[in-house]
Amino acid sequence: MSTLSVDDASSFAAGVVNDDVVGHQGNSAWVIDGATDLCDEPLVDPESDAAWLANLIGRWLTRHPLPPRLEDIIPALTQDAADEFAKQRSRPPVERFEHPSAAGLILRLDGTELEYLALGDCSLVVESSGGDVVRYGVGDDTGDAGLADRLSDMGSDATNDGRATIDREGLMPILRDGRRRMNLVPGYGVFSITAPPNEYVVTERVQVATGTRLLLASDGFMRLVDVFQAYSLAGLIECAFARGIPAMVDELRTMEREDAAGHLFPRAKCHDDASAVLGRVVS
Repeated sequence: MSTLSVDDASSFAAGVVNDDVVGHQGNSAWVIDGATDLCDEPLVDPESDAAWLANLIGRWLTRHPLPPRLEDIIPALTQDAADEFAKQRSRPPVERFEHPSAAGLILRLDGTELEYLALGDCSLVVESSGGDVVRYGVGDDTGDAGLADRLSDMGSDATNDGRATIDREGLMPILRDGRRRMNLVPGYGVFSITAPPNEYVVTERVQVATGTRLLLASDGFMRLVDVFQAYSLAGLIECAFARGIPAMVDELRTMEREDAAGHLFPRAKCHDDASAVLGRVVS
């Protein structure tokens, strides 16, 4: 019987608060990426509603057995999140963009099959024992990639100490307009206090063999490929296993600082939380 062996599960904050959560238990692993708050003040956590939701999801996954179908996680998890939000909030949300939300990818190894559930822009990179590399669970128009053209048009500058001065106030209406479409059709699906439409829930079962290597990652970590284009998928998973997640994030932070204003590599934030899980299928 094959099992999932986790080499590393690490998460690095971009600032004071980390909106990401990683975890693993038995033959399961996950990465959760809380979406940066867009309300003027957090409603349930003085630091970050996004971190509140990501941590709630992480705790839920460690406390509940996974159902036979991973997509059946969503109704119970959404209800628990909605109930806790209603208990803890300082006021009701005025608009949908004030709902806490999170992207996430959850996987489970079941014999010779790898099953995953994905919402939003987290990624699963699978390297077969034969060396083929495939990416699962992410769209091409999400996160910084989806905003690249608009960010380039808006422009930005850097301060003397190297911090980015991306026009966040100018970007805010765009971000809020997009967030209003969460868990609606047309729109996109995420973990939140409302359930995502079925068409936005991505699930798949992939045949794997002993020796398969896995990388689960938030979009902040995947900037190494998607934004800075420093690695191919094959190169990313090879270097992640060879060097470790902390070293990869150190390299990422250097790239972010060197283009603090986002002129060469447009992105919504200079730095983003970066999280990853490295695992292997072993006998």
